[in-house]
Amino acid sequence: MIESFAFSEVVRKLANLIRLGKISEVNGAQVKVQIGRVTTGWLPIISTASETTSWIPISKGEQVVVFSPYGESAQAFVLRSIHYNNFSAPDDKNSASFKTKANIKVDSDQKISANTKNGFEFSSGNTNFKISDGTIELSSGDAHINMSFNSISLSTGDANVQISSSGIQLNCGSSTIDVGSGNISLSSGSITTNPLICKCAGGL
Repeated sequence: MIESFAFSEVVRKLANLIRLGKISEVNGAQVKVQIGRVTTGWLPIISTASETTSWIPISKGEQVVVFSPYGESAQAFVLRSIHYNNFSAPDDKNSASFKTKANIKVDSDQKISANTKNGFEFSSGNTNFKISDGTIELSSGDAHINMSFNSISLSTGDANVQISSSGIQLNCGSSTIDVGSGNISLSSGSITTNPLICKCAGGL
């Protein structure tokens, strides 16, 4: 009888060591997990908890692994998460991906640095910010700013301003002002100043 009970207890503890389930309730950093027909009590989740820490909001329905040291559910903790139907892996399996519906906050006492070989791009609605080797581009609707090693370009619609080491050029439709190398040139169908540069009567 005693041997039978001891054997049953060993089987129970082995069965409880590692279990799969889905998060059924969330309370801050603790969750309840439904395993078959059984729902656990409040359990902690594995996360980074030190001077360098990270936090990803928990979602109801996440498929997780519940570990119970020595088979005792009172000491259990949760490891997140396993992709499945409701929370599937991204379509592009060859790209690193981070997707969230939550706000993102970065808080550091030191500088933040990133180094990429092929550039960086950030988009929000109709606004796009892009950095590549030697070039920075910012666009919002029809407005564009482009900076390279030796020039800055600003444009919107058919108007453009180009600033470079050789001078400044302003374009708007068929009109152009070019400043550079000690010269100023104007090109347009007609030129009007206000006030007039010269008001002559009777010719020269």
